Amino acid sequence: MSNPLERYSIRQATEHDLPAITEIYNERIANSTGLFFYEPVSDNYMKKWLDDSQKMGYPGIVAVEKTTGHTVAYSYLGSFRPKPAFNLSAEITVYIHLDHHRQGLGRLLASEMIRIGKEMKFKAITAGITTENTPSIGLFKSLGFNEAGVFHNTGYKFGRFLDVAFLEYCIPETEGPGDGKIPTFIPFPWDKYVFGQSLYNK
Repeated sequence: MSNPLERYSIRQATEHDLPAITEIYNERIANSTGLFFYEPVSDNYMKKWLDDSQKMGYPGIVAVEKTTGHTVAYSYLGSFRPKPAFNLSAEITVYIHLDHHRQGLGRLLASEMIRIGKEMKFKAITAGITTENTPSIGLFKSLGFNEAGVFHNTGYKFGRFLDVAFLEYCIPETEGPGDGKIPTFIPFPWDKYVFGQSLYNK
């Protein structure tokens, strides 16, 4: 497989990307067990996701095909649970347009999101994946994620119950703020992100 950076560029997600992101998301809703939705979502749904990510300081990046300018994949970190004790845990998401599978984008985006998560001082990055999606589970394990456990019969789609594997990537260098203090991550520097470069001036 050639270097995906020869064909694609990586940058932060913008409102301009939302139609393509919505299309990718809705295709997975319609044709996969990767999303536990039954009905397609709107561009406004994705705009709320982007607005919320920017407001809360979570990162979102996209892959753009250089020859066409089309947004063909995206990845982001989001809240693992909405309680403050979970502030240093995030959940990773990666979705790729069907025409661009097996081009190395999943590994590229997930690896970059791990790098971003480390700089933002998260302690744990989690992934929830249906157990039948063995390629995705294999990808995350190859990047250093460990399987934490399986929730059985957790979802129901296409007329059958589905098991969900939860994987975790722990970042040992991240330390807590100390007893009695609320943990916080460093917000993603929207409008300043450059692929592969340090997020913050040092």
